[in-house]
Amino acid sequence: MTSYKKIISLLLGAALLTGASIATASAHEDGDKAGKKGHHRFEKMDTNGDGKISAAEHAAMAASWFKKMDANGDGFVSKAEMKAHHQAMKEKWKKHKKACDGK
Repeated sequence: MTSYKKIISLLLGAALLTGASIATASAHEDGDKAGKKGHHRFEKMDTNGDGKISAAEHAAMAASWFKKMDANGDGFVSKAEMKAHHQAMKEKWKKHKKACDGK
């Protein structure tokens, strides 16, 4: 697989995850914690504040996620880098949840 195809595949994967997050968020009522989290993601992606996410805004967020996963900065995300990033995010979420729950 060429580098271009790998990047496109990763961006499409990020797009699917983002779409699922937004769809999940919109399915929750405003008072729901999950709905608020999804709303925050939407607001973060909607950089011009027009209430819509353009392809450019989405691509910018996907590029930001890609850069975070590319631990060695070589312009590629290996399976190991992706796994390490996801594990770090999981640990970060656990700490955040623990702090919010007061445990």
